[in-house]
Amino acid sequence: MMKKIISIIFLLFFIVNPTVNIHAQETSPKHKKFKEMKLNFILDNTDMSNEEAEHFQCVFGNYEDKYHTSVWIKERQIKKQIQKSFDTINSKSASSYINEYSELEKMGITIRNNRNQKLLEKISAKEVLNILYQEKLFDREMLKRIRERENNKKK
Repeated sequence: MMKKIISIIFLLFFIVNPTVNIHAQETSPKHKKFKEMKLNFILDNTDMSNEEAEHFQCVFGNYEDKYHTSVWIKERQIKKQIQKSFDTINSKSASSYINEYSELEKMGITIRNNRNQKLLEKISAKEVLNILYQEKLFDREMLKRIRERENNKKK
């Protein structure tokens, strides 16, 4: 039961966190598809000029890939390690996982902040705020789809 609760908490973090991708490897078709879906969702729901949209696409692609390889994959590895050994984990290992995870979260925030600053170089602050809002909406929609899929599997 505890493993299930931990899994759900991690799943929710990975889905609700707006910068997290849902795939295991940078070059995987799933990662590329997810990135494309997210990009298109944001582009469809913002009013960027062609120049702004081009800048956004370049920045978005670079930073999504960087976040995915530097943070998301490593967080996923930690999650898998915890799930495998949760019932037998000692305090020292648990503390180590917590510290590693915290460092990855900090790195993720730094990557996201750098991305936002890069966007602000050519896109108005109001439009960057809208991009962040659309990103959040996209993540909520993905979480909703995952929940629906899981509910359908239970039936």
